[in-house]
Amino acid sequence: MYKSLIVVFLFIANIVLANAVKSVELEYYLPNAATYNPAIPAPESVLGYQVGDWHIRPEQIERYFMALADSSPRMRVEVIGYTHERRPLILAYVSSPENLANLETLRQQHLSGEKSAETPVVTWMGYSVHGNEPSGSNSSVLFAYHLAAANDEQTLAFLSDQIIIIDPMLNPDGLARFAHWANMYKAKNLNPDPKNIEHNENWPRGRTNHYWFDLNRDWLLLQHPESQARVAQFQKWRPHILTDFHEMGTNSTYFFQPGVPSRQNPLTPESNFKMTAKIAEFHAKALDEIGSLYYTKESFDDFYYGKGSTYPDIHGSVGILFEQASSRGHLQKSSYGELSFPFTIRNQLTASFSTIEAAQNLQADLKAMQRGFINESAQLARADRNRGVVVGSADQYRLAEMSRILTGHNIDHYPLAKDLAIKGQKFASDNSLIIPLRQKQYRLIKAMFETRTKFKDKVFYDVSTWNMAMSLGLDYAFVSRSDYEDNLKGSFEQKATSELNIDEATIALAFDWNNMQTSQLLSQLLTNKLRVQTVTKSTQMRTSSGLQQLSLGSIILPLENQHKDKNAIAALLKPMLEKARIKPVQIQSGLATNGIDLGSPSLPVVKPIKPLLVIGEGMSSYSAGEIWHLLDQRLSQTLTMMTKSQLAKLKSIDYSHIIIAGSNPNFDETTTAKLKSWLEQGGVMIAHGQGAKWITEQQWTSSEAKTFDKPVDTEVAYDKKSQTDAEHVVGGAIAKAKIDTTHPLGFGLDSEALNVFKRGNLAFTEPREAFVSIARFTDKPLASGYMSQANRDHIANQTSIFVQAVGNGRVIGFSDNPVFRGYFLGTAKVFVNALYFGKIIRSPARTEPKEDEKKDVKKK
Repeated sequence: MYKSLIVVFLFIANIVLANAVKSVELEYYLPNAATYNPAIPAPESVLGYQVGDWHIRPEQIERYFMALADSSPRMRVEVIGYTHERRPLILAYVSSPENLANLETLRQQHLSGEKSAETPVVTWMGYSVHGNEPSGSNSSVLFAYHLAAANDEQTLAFLSDQIIIIDPMLNPDGLARFAHWANMYKAKNLNPDPKNIEHNENWPRGRTNHYWFDLNRDWLLLQHPESQARVAQFQKWRPHILTDFHEMGTNSTYFFQPGVPSRQNPLTPESNFKMTAKIAEFHAKALDEIGSLYYTKESFDDFYYGKGSTYPDIHGSVGILFEQASSRGHLQKSSYGELSFPFTIRNQLTASFSTIEAAQNLQADLKAMQRGFINESAQLARADRNRGVVVGSADQYRLAEMSRILTGHNIDHYPLAKDLAIKGQKFASDNSLIIPLRQKQYRLIKAMFETRTKFKDKVFYDVSTWNMAMSLGLDYAFVSRSDYEDNLKGSFEQKATSELNIDEATIALAFDWNNMQTSQLLSQLLTNKLRVQTVTKSTQMRTSSGLQQLSLGSIILPLENQHKDKNAIAALLKPMLEKARIKPVQIQSGLATNGIDLGSPSLPVVKPIKPLLVIGEGMSSYSAGEIWHLLDQRLSQTLTMMTKSQLAKLKSIDYSHIIIAGSNPNFDETTTAKLKSWLEQGGVMIAHGQGAKWITEQQWTSSEAKTFDKPVDTEVAYDKKSQTDAEHVVGGAIAKAKIDTTHPLGFGLDSEALNVFKRGNLAFTEPREAFVSIARFTDKPLASGYMSQANRDHIANQTSIFVQAVGNGRVIGFSDNPVFRGYFLGTAKVFVNALYFGKIIRSPARTEPKEDEKKDVKKK
């Protein structure tokens, strides 16, 4: 009896163990796997486990692709760049050995159109730009193996007629973060409970890159090395098809485009939408064969050109979005039953095969469509009443950023050769660029500078505008045919770095604050414990170059009474100035020839800063990451990041600034009281969005969040719900504001016109005190994008940026994100001013409302 029980127990244990470690076979993904070339390593032989058993880490994906390239003449792997965390970004070129041997010639023939009927179709397969959407990257391993090892006629035909570019992991840093999480919590007995920790990552989660940016919004903006490297290769190849494999909510099925017809960008030709629909038939057939559910014409759009599936559309390529319901781990319950990680991988692999099958069958159509796009773009450029775009700014840093982005997109542009005036706007030759419209990137240029405000569809998956000049805070104008001349195009010349030779008579150096690069210089000067002052009132000084007017915000570095002598300061400055290309003004007398003197209280000392950014659960990782990126990458400013609970545990707050990015921090009463005491002792709090609203709720300012009275139509038909709801959503528009440029928050801006990226309808009421509302939305605030009339009326003439004293400290609030996606440098300049000049701002404290005002509030 006893022995029988032992036998039964062992039998049951073996069954349980078998179920616990059971994995799918390779044939689950590749039914003909047994016939593959045995000389080519299968994934399991390199990984040590079958695909789908564990989440593959980036270094394993890289190692496997390198193993394939080493063993197969069909594959070549190239490292195209590195992430912020120094992980390699790889591309695999897969084709016949003959094509690979002739790859560069075929590329050039493809781009030139020479022998286009004979050159292979170029199919770019991109996977998992969001790190916690891993089924794409995991499927890329199987896809590459099949192409390298299969010897069936169909695969060989694909390799002969196509150059297949595999981008197996668009976001290695995020993928690493998520793979670690999912693998760390994988149990021997898989747990499908959605509440299980395996399916619920900690903040900031694996979706984003190192700085918590969504890389699927960065194709146009090019703020990160991943996007910069990828777009450079896209421009090098201009593929016929580019795929973008994603995941969506667990309680979904599978999505692929064409998407919603009314939500395509009008600059994308109709032929693109039709071609996408043709390709969709191949996906449908393939998914039908394995019994997977899907949908195609809902939810997602193709409007914003900064996404991976839409950026190709403005280049004559076909971008295709795929969205797979996510297991967010290894196994999870869903509305359609238990969803396993291998199942999600198989769907993505199936769509990968159907893509190259579509490319094979439609190659003549794809080539004709791309040629037609190029020819039509040239015709549109010739018919355009404008011949170019001119952009300008006194800020050489922001102008250089525009040039860098244009270069990244292969857009021809030139320094303006001579001064130009267009409808009252003046563009100086020494700080302007001109972009001719008659070039291959005509459509993309139009997309980058348009100010569309009317749309067929009111629903947007992402932003409705992204005007590059407005976002960078640059002046711009279209140049008409009558104003345009070829001799407006200057040439980029390598400027020689001038030596810093400090004249013996020089007592101080001045650096123009109009150049945003000066803010990084200021950070370094303060880090080196040098005493620095700033100009807050008009002054003219005697300099080594004669009399010069110093702009507001200019940084003054006295050369005497520092802890370093002149020579040491010069040695310290030399590499800084070479990098920044900033030439200082050498002041030779402390006595102003006009305005304030060097020792004036209106030239206050700028104190070193020690900022703290609140992060963690409950806070927006996007907004926090944008602040971190600005301070770390653009300012070289050390930043402490701390969760709300860590902040609450501090016995004392020894930080100069506390930054609350985008979210309501919901501090408890004790922490809030501690923060108020810190403010009263001289701290500076900077917040935007719901964080700024939280400041007003503490009654630290007399400005309040303005209530939006949403119009309601009780009789509207149900099928109009999405359009009706969209009327009250501001998903991403640009609003016009007016800022006081004599105020420290406005120092260094080109003009009082300030473009604000508007998301949501938050605005603040007019404060009771003077000098608190620093920037207000205009009476007609919409500059570009979609914003209903009700929302326009709601924010018109309301406060966008306020600053108010709390004891010896200051609270500075922005209604909207001033550093949106890292490229909104116009308002980022204001944020930088808040950081470095916050303590020198003279602002009144909140006053109590009068009795009649209190009665009005009660009535409301």
